Amino acid sequence: MRICMFVTNEVTRDPRVSRHAETLGAMGHEVIVVCPMSQTTASLEQRELYAIRRYQAFVSLRDIFIHPMRRYGRSPEPRKDESSKSLRYPPSNILRVVLSAMKAILVRLVAYPMYLTWTLWKVGREFNAHIYFTNDFDTLLAGVLCAMTSRPLVHDAHELWPDQFVGMGVYPVPAIAWLRILEGILLTRANVVVTVNEFIADELQTRYRIDKPRIILNVPAINDWDTPQRRDRHEASKKIALYHGLYMFHRGLENLVSSCEFLEDDITLVLRGYGPNENRLREIGEKFTNVRFDEPVPMRDLVPVAASTADIGIVPYLPININNYFASPNKLFEYIQAGLPVVGSDLPFLRKIIIGSGIGYVFDPHNPRSIAEAINAATRNGALPTLRNNVLKIRCRYSWSEEQKELIEIVHELAKSSK
Repeated sequence: MRICMFVTNEVTRDPRVSRHAETLGAMGHEVIVVCPMSQTTASLEQRELYAIRRYQAFVSLRDIFIHPMRRYGRSPEPRKDESSKSLRYPPSNILRVVLSAMKAILVRLVAYPMYLTWTLWKVGREFNAHIYFTNDFDTLLAGVLCAMTSRPLVHDAHELWPDQFVGMGVYPVPAIAWLRILEGILLTRANVVVTVNEFIADELQTRYRIDKPRIILNVPAINDWDTPQRRDRHEASKKIALYHGLYMFHRGLENLVSSCEFLEDDITLVLRGYGPNENRLREIGEKFTNVRFDEPVPMRDLVPVAASTADIGIVPYLPININNYFASPNKLFEYIQAGLPVVGSDLPFLRKIIIGSGIGYVFDPHNPRSIAEAINAATRNGALPTLRNNVLKIRCRYSWSEEQKELIEIVHELAKSSK
């Protein structure tokens, strides 16, 4: 069969979409992933088991979703009113800020979605797929239009998409409410809804009154990291606590770096990644000698490099909204595949995996001392070998070789029903 997948990143650092496409390609299907193009990516890329067709985005996704208020709605510097000795914004600047914010909202909620949907629809219809896959809400309308009533549609909700903006100042509350309404309408057109854990599945089912979504965890494939060259670090004099991933806002990274003040002397915190919050994190870390910032590595090397350089992995998400509260980060399972014990925020899904499997400790992500106490506990009194043994026991369960069975079953069901 021909299978078309829509996503709004460049598929250079999206392991979930890449794994799904590889599995479907390995089944013998002709798979194409449609996504935006940047200056560093090609318009057409042929990978071993699937192809990527990239379109030229008319505006940067980062400008729209990552830095919207910085670009469009930044507040002007106030001027000092000498007569009142107070700081005031000139009326003309206030008007400029309001107009810029309105422009930002129109671009994000009207112009860009229309362009995105039209572009995805055009490429998707040209491919004439037997099954369409959409990834996250921003591709869902295009998938509905391509599938119409004659082709099956599978929607993969990586998160509670509209809720990721709550508390971040990106969209006003009415706009987020509208996104939820639209998501609920479109989800009823999907033949199958997939998501990343049972907490988000329950929320989607309750909120939109749809059949309970199928669950496919964000797990990587098993990597052959346990080689004879791998040293036993648990007897080493220094312990490495690792965070790898994007340096995004609202992920608790500032508190993580601040926790260095309370770490035991033999522990070094290593952050490996990149992102818009990097300068702030480095600024906080300047006063500590037990924190290090390493260069990011390619997606395929995340697990083996973590296995060879770290003792424990850290997931410090802040529960600023329901999306973060139910988060199912890729890095959690990447650490597990690397054989690393995990310390993470005391949130429902993280607690279920970390405490339920006995592979680490949870902490209050708002409290740097609590973060440090969890890291310290994982490295004291012989805890590391016990935790690592528990990780090895669950490693096969939380691997793509197991999770892909659900994806394969979904495609088989849709193929049978469409005959």
